[in-house]
Amino acid sequence: MNKILVVEDEVNTSELLRRYFEIVGYNVVNAHRGQEALELAREHQPEVIILDIMLPDMNGYEVCKKLRSDEETSRIPIVFLTTKDERSDRLEGLRLGADDYLSKPFDVEELRLRVHNIIANAGGTTLVDARTSLPNLELMKERLPELLEDADSVFLDATIEHYEDFRTRYGPVAANQVLRGTAKLIGDVLHETGNSQSFIGHPKDEQFLVGITKAVDEAEKTLVKRFEDTVKRYYDYADQERGSMKVDEEEKPFMALQISRLTPKALQALVEGEKPTGDKGDDD
Repeated sequence: MNKILVVEDEVNTSELLRRYFEIVGYNVVNAHRGQEALELAREHQPEVIILDIMLPDMNGYEVCKKLRSDEETSRIPIVFLTTKDERSDRLEGLRLGADDYLSKPFDVEELRLRVHNIIANAGGTTLVDARTSLPNLELMKERLPELLEDADSVFLDATIEHYEDFRTRYGPVAANQVLRGTAKLIGDVLHETGNSQSFIGHPKDEQFLVGITKAVDEAEKTLVKRFEDTVKRYYDYADQERGSMKVDEEEKPFMALQISRLTPKALQALVEGEKPTGDKGDDD
């Protein structure tokens, strides 16, 4: 599992980044001071360091210099995260060896993409789907024993019906927008239902895996309804007026989100590449 070190003294921001990156499949280590960051970087050897410039004991520039001068940490990519947005500040960070720079307030999706691209460009193993940054099938296989150990979790198979018809009609770019939008929708609903630290996986194009522990019925209904309420925005005006789309002169329904519960046995089949079976009952 890819590991990142988040160096941020603002507790709310630090915790937000930890929760977000853990949900999308990263192992996160947090540091709140510069000296702590230096020690944790040597100990954990993260794939990427997200480094705030304004820290209580030393600024991020000094942390960056020390990381770059230490043979053990000199090659770890660094993304500066700061309230400073002056050109001179950006140039100073890049001069010291930072790999990227993002100003606050930041878009966490943009930060996620930058981290993903840094790991991919460095030749690292990308265990998340590039379009949604959710754990892919390989990472789900790695985490399967941990998932199955949680007796309180209920696993949902959320599949986008008629996704392939949409992709045929509108193309891969529009289809990727659907996947990104659906990933965000699922994350939003889990947050609203008190499942912020739950698992979301993306094993294949139209299919998502969700593991939750609270308000399961509410989450299921909200996911389906929220998708139904927003799906029309992906279609052009003519299809919206018609209430369906035309694929090779044949009318096809709009996409819909189909939810089914998975038993542990079905979950295991899913990550092992077999076709899972939705099951509302107990696992025998």
